[in-house]
Amino acid sequence: MEIGIRARTRASAIRRLFGLRDIGVLVAALAILAFFSIVTPTFLTPYNIFNVLRQTAELGIIAMAMTILIVSGEFDLSVGAIYAVTGVVAGSLVSALGLNIWLAALAGMAAALFLGFLNGLLIATTRINSFIATLSTMMVFRGIAMVISQGQPISFPLSFFMDLFGRAELGGMLPVPVLWFAGWGIAMYVVLHLTTYGVKVYATGDNREAADLAGITTARIKRVAFLITSLASGLAALISLSFLKTVTPTQGTGIELEAIAASVIGGTAMSGGVGSIVGTFLGTFIIAEVRTGLVLLGTDAYVQDAFVGLVIALAVIINVRLTSGKK
Repeated sequence: MEIGIRARTRASAIRRLFGLRDIGVLVAALAILAFFSIVTPTFLTPYNIFNVLRQTAELGIIAMAMTILIVSGEFDLSVGAIYAVTGVVAGSLVSALGLNIWLAALAGMAAALFLGFLNGLLIATTRINSFIATLSTMMVFRGIAMVISQGQPISFPLSFFMDLFGRAELGGMLPVPVLWFAGWGIAMYVVLHLTTYGVKVYATGDNREAADLAGITTARIKRVAFLITSLASGLAALISLSFLKTVTPTQGTGIELEAIAASVIGGTAMSGGVGSIVGTFLGTFIIAEVRTGLVLLGTDAYVQDAFVGLVIALAVIINVRLTSGKK
């Protein structure tokens, strides 16, 4: 009897952490991991797994924030441009004005938050379709990055800041970006799954009119979600510039679509109201697994993109079927 109670308690804890969709995504991630481990002996080495996680950190940070936004019923196509503006603002202040890197980074993050605020204000108050609205702001923000940098890359000198955000390795193996990724993931899990705000995000995305009638200020919920997404873009930009020691106004191009793809692969419904942070982490990991595995197999880069696109298409089809079944 006592053993049965303990088993049920463990099962309940697992269900709280992993939803039904998350279990399916986990099985898919493990299946892909097993496949590439068999066909490429170097795939499952600790070095390669940590390398995969390091490469995934920036995308994963943005994708987890994007999940909160998609669950609320919105999209943000401008995250890649905000990513670029953050780095370019920080780089320009360091190179042109000689500002301390820490202050420059704060200025870059402030710029990212301001752009996220503009997105949220535009969409929440006017109710313009977020896909179209952020497609427009993406172009504006990318233009701003081009103007500030004059279309040129900006380099940074090595410093402790670079080590803290992107270049250091704990124990000579664990990259610092993985720790930022894990810390951000825990924070996003708490926000979406363990707070009142998270409950309101789900309610807003599931049925905005009903949420309004229930007294939820849905416009505010969406504005905060856009701020979270822009904060994630800024953090990812700081990790990138720290690792590469350089920024360009074209950095982050396409990352918005990969972030949405990772979220959808992880089980987030594109119609809103359904999604999880754990699922998005697994979705991000699946994209990284496929890309890294194909590289180790010596596959052509164009074939890699086609294969990843196929994985995304299958995930969307399954997602739509599950969502239709739910409704």
